[in-house]
Amino acid sequence: SLMGFDTGSGELKWETARRGKVTWASPVIANFNGEPQVIINGNPEVTSFDPRTGKELWSIEGLAGDVAPSVAVNSSMVYAVTDYQRLAAVKPGPGPSIVWQDNTFTPDVSSPVATDNYLFLSTGNGDVACYNAQKGDTLWSHYFTNQFYASPVVADGRVWMLDRSGVMHIMNAGPEYKLVAESPLGEPVDCTPAFSDKKIYIRGRNNLFCISLN
Repeated sequence: SLMGFDTGSGELKWETARRGKVTWASPVIANFNGEPQVIINGNPEVTSFDPRTGKELWSIEGLAGDVAPSVAVNSSMVYAVTDYQRLAAVKPGPGPSIVWQDNTFTPDVSSPVATDNYLFLSTGNGDVACYNAQKGDTLWSHYFTNQFYASPVVADGRVWMLDRSGVMHIMNAGPEYKLVAESPLGEPVDCTPAFSDKKIYIRGRNNLFCISLN
């Protein structure tokens, strides 16, 4: 099921039963045409709910298997993916449709991230890729020797990808592959970094790190 809680009191406001199989994906908040939504990836359906009531807004079948990645969203589309299956760009709303799809790069754990122009993803095989978010063309890809479980993050015009060995690969968030820097943390990492107030928080295997300029 999907549940909504009052953030002040902790009171359960609603609970809505989900169809399909168990999912590892986290719910994602989005806003399309002025309408707030909570979207969750699953097998077989990607489903949107009203965050105020739990009412289902729309749903579309698209994936199979053991779904772990959460969806990525931008101002116009939802991107759902699972390993050994496919990546699907969904036009949300009543009567949703799959605008484009591809099965070249399919993460098993990490979630993709999207801007209005580009979609970035990293895989458990060490591949990273950038797609045209609207048309689905693969703009660039690159292979790294280590796996990725942490999800990529877009910040300050760059895409940050942290591999399982603890190396942060920083690339331009654009249509051409350009590696800006590689920074080793010093211990293995599986968690996605958090960015806030010009600081980066990373949960390593043994330590919690806060990285800033000073």
